[in-house]
Amino acid sequence: MIKGIKKFFKGDETNRRIKWSLYARVWREIGRPQLKWLVWGIVATVLAAAAEAYTITLVQQVVDKAFIQKSMANIYFFGLQVIAAFGFKGVFSYVKSLLMAKAGLNASADLQQRIYKHMVKMNIAKFYGDGIGKHLNYFSVQAGAVLNLVTGTLVSTVQQIATLIMTLGLMVYYAPQLCAVLIFLVPAIMIPMVLIMRRRRKLSRESFGIANNVSQHLNQTLQGMKTIQAFANENAESKKFAEVLNTSMINSYKGTQAFALQSPLLELMISIGLCLALIAGGHFIVTGAITTGDFTAFLLALTAAYKPARSITSTSNTVQHGLLAAEVLFDFLDSKPDIQDLPDAKELKAGKMTVKFNKVSFQYVPGEPVLENINLMVPAGKVCALVGPSGGGKTTMFNLIERFYEPQKGKIEINNTDIRKFTLKSLRENIAEVSQDVFLFNGTIEENIKYGAPNATHEQVEAAAKAANAHDFIISFPNKYKSKVGEGGALLSGGQKQRIAIARAILKDSPILLLDEATSALDTQSEKLIQAALKDLMRGRTTFVIAHRLSTILDADIICVVKDGHIVEQGTDAELVALDGEYKKLRDIQFKNKKN
Repeated sequence: MIKGIKKFFKGDETNRRIKWSLYARVWREIGRPQLKWLVWGIVATVLAAAAEAYTITLVQQVVDKAFIQKSMANIYFFGLQVIAAFGFKGVFSYVKSLLMAKAGLNASADLQQRIYKHMVKMNIAKFYGDGIGKHLNYFSVQAGAVLNLVTGTLVSTVQQIATLIMTLGLMVYYAPQLCAVLIFLVPAIMIPMVLIMRRRRKLSRESFGIANNVSQHLNQTLQGMKTIQAFANENAESKKFAEVLNTSMINSYKGTQAFALQSPLLELMISIGLCLALIAGGHFIVTGAITTGDFTAFLLALTAAYKPARSITSTSNTVQHGLLAAEVLFDFLDSKPDIQDLPDAKELKAGKMTVKFNKVSFQYVPGEPVLENINLMVPAGKVCALVGPSGGGKTTMFNLIERFYEPQKGKIEINNTDIRKFTLKSLRENIAEVSQDVFLFNGTIEENIKYGAPNATHEQVEAAAKAANAHDFIISFPNKYKSKVGEGGALLSGGQKQRIAIARAILKDSPILLLDEATSALDTQSEKLIQAALKDLMRGRTTFVIAHRLSTILDADIICVVKDGHIVEQGTDAELVALDGEYKKLRDIQFKNKKN
């Protein structure tokens, strides 16, 4: 039977080792940097617990040395000691709260900064593949649970354990006979508690996945609010969210059911203990084995032990939740980007750059090729236009140049060197991009233009804005270049956002330029002005242009027709017209429509 009990409490040895290794890592990486605050906080906590326990000994002395002896002097003396004891407890509790707040705020800032640094270095494919809501959870759900494990749970556990040890010590000191009577209650409490904790651990693990679903749905709603309302799908989306919340609610309710059993179970055991203590204590007082004061102190210690015992059982659930959060969070922090610098990667120095696609093939999903055997060389300073139907692979070529993805076959070279041999930072510093889906940060116009060149002067920013035909509308705002653009540029029109993005690319002044429908959101008059600015910008730079309006790329040095993942035609406008193929068909359709 004893072996069976040991096996029951021992549980899964592998899970046990994992738990302690996780706790050790949480302490090493999050707790240890705040060691001085935590140590002094624990000292203050223990002193507060000692002051509380001392009041029990005062009660014993009041009963035996004041009430029974009927000494008013002792009553006054012990009364003042009670005030002093609670005063000390209040002071130490206050100091503990301040120290723990300091440790918690420091640890929170450090952990969230670490999560952020890792997140911005993730591969685009994984970031959007996992969902933005999941990554937001790292900052809220997981980080909060792990931090609570280090600060709140650690100190709370120390306080409750210290109080419990002191009260149990007082019980043994004043009435060891009664302790012997009540010892059988320990296994009666522990066995069901272990079962409840195992149930809670399982539900906590499930809750993380459910929390991710809630966050992802909410984030998707906030980002797609305009689309939801445009399609009048408010009720449908609300219904979907209600289903997600219902799953979360059911899981939480199951957890509450398991947790709610702990308090009545503990209270039942305490009540049985009190009942036995009263019966046995009365017998020991009558026989003279203990004094009335000893018995009173024992009862106070027994009831005082209830609160920390209850808190410890509750804390065990918090610990399980925190360890599961730590497991999820550390898995994320330990993950390595698929695309990162090689050990011997070198810096790509600014200068003239020839870009070459050498037998490049790529697929986002295995078995579904997006690009196949792409061969293309764009000499330094030349303009290459990519045209063709949507979905042909043009934007993917841009993504590969910037190394957001890696080709499964072949390689991309800059000046006859595989771009994987350059550091990512230096590669991307030498590339400027203007896409059709412009993203602006929630700051000022000037901050957004300077994003690729943070050390630029205001005069340089203004010159870039003038070149992008953005200066006139910027100075029409009350705050001019200090005007806020709103979340994602919501306070600007589509054409204004695109001109800000073009100014940003002009100011970055990179030798490689990627233009993905850079004038798509402009009216005819603005487009003509921007085209003139872009021609100046492209001069001397290796430029790739994705264009659906062929009128904007007629002067390109190289025009590639990209269709179904292949470059089906390549040459100048005149050469491709002479071929009388795909490009000629596209050209005829557009210019015929224009004439009509």
